[in-house]
Amino acid sequence: MDIREIDPNFAQNSDADQENTVYYAVTEPPFSLYGVFYEREEKRFLRMPSAVAASVSENVAILNGNTAGGRVRFSTDSSFLTLAARYPSLSIMSHMPLSGSSGFTLCENTPRGEKLVCTMRPEWRDADRFLRRIPLGGGLRRYTLYFPLYNDVSDMALGFDRGARVGRGKPYRSIAPIVYYGSSITQGGCACRADHSYQALISKRNNIDFINLGFSGNAKGEAAMARYLGGLACSVAVIDYDHNAPNAEHLAATHEPFYKIFRAAQPETPVVFVTKPDFYGDAEGERRLEIIRGTYSRALAAGDRKVAFVDGRKLFGRLQAECTVDGCHPNDMGFYRMAEVIGRAVNGALRGRYD
Repeated sequence: MDIREIDPNFAQNSDADQENTVYYAVTEPPFSLYGVFYEREEKRFLRMPSAVAASVSENVAILNGNTAGGRVRFSTDSSFLTLAARYPSLSIMSHMPLSGSSGFTLCENTPRGEKLVCTMRPEWRDADRFLRRIPLGGGLRRYTLYFPLYNDVSDMALGFDRGARVGRGKPYRSIAPIVYYGSSITQGGCACRADHSYQALISKRNNIDFINLGFSGNAKGEAAMARYLGGLACSVAVIDYDHNAPNAEHLAATHEPFYKIFRAAQPETPVVFVTKPDFYGDAEGERRLEIIRGTYSRALAAGDRKVAFVDGRKLFGRLQAECTVDGCHPNDMGFYRMAEVIGRAVNGALRGRYD
């Protein structure tokens, strides 16, 4: 059964008036690209340089093409927007909708914050490309388009009415991005929309750019990754890879060294340590938490006053059972809770408060 034949509200518009549509590459002005860049030789958007990703691990090199955290900002008075996207394959999972894993989310930037316009997502039958056309509100408006959380994007273009104005989008605040490093949860699994990762929600609230370096199942605190983070201009670094450490021994062997490599490169950048939210389902949960708390405590004892600690048990609170799709990966309620708790720590660090 195709539900669209019964309920047309589930249908998406794939018709485009090509004769009256002008297409733009989002990698060129006046568009502003954040969180990803286009690698022309590999013909895909990436989150970090290929050579660096390969030096971390083979799997990180693969996941580097997942466009989690990618965004493009622009303004237009067009009455329609057409999205044309190509990708090598669809990221199909049993517990994450295509709207989050492989779809794009368009939001309008308003004086009160970002307002959802729509999601543009592939259908199951869209093997390697899709095209969607959606109406816009009319008048000159500013938009943010969020890239998929778990899909590679080989190419994309945005189409506007012929004769429409297309210009720069709303700028982020003039400070360096917030950098997040961590697991599948950090990457955004299993949000229903690309703008519902906890990093995107924090960004929406404070209009600060961010870089998502979540690598599903493969954030293991490698020294090469710590060195890469140390070379990035950032206003805050959030270290959230507890979930991907294979065991407590691995976490103990890598966590403090990871922090020290980063701190040696950036002695003034605030660091937020986060422990995993599904603490109660892990026999090593208590030990893992104390390992990360130990890194934090020893940093304080050594005179580092620009560190903060987020106890993962507080992320979901009493809503633990309602905040995940599978006992591990957050649903949208879970990501909202994470944005609330981690967001407080991030905003505190930006203000110079670490309590």
